[in-house]
Amino acid sequence: MNEKNFYSRFLDNLKNSQKWPGPYMFKFIVKEKETNIDEIKKIFIGMKVKFSVKKSSKNNYTSLSVSLILKSPESVISIYKDISKFKGVISL
Repeated sequence: MNEKNFYSRFLDNLKNSQKWPGPYMFKFIVKEKETNIDEIKKIFIGMKVKFSVKKSSKNNYTSLSVSLILKSPESVISIYKDISKFKGVISL
């Protein structure tokens, strides 16, 4: 499936799954040596967010959960696209 089709289907699912504006939680797995968590957090500057960070037992990975209220499903997709630019980040 190409990226455009993926985001189109994801947008439809977001529109149908809840009311907007509404709460949304992002979850990411970050490879420690490839991306700094603080760089990802910069995407959320100016937003009212709650971060939850947990390191793996060997400190190779960090789990980052980000909870916030977003205006629209398009906002969700925009953030995922911004995060996708970082190397070593897996979006869940």
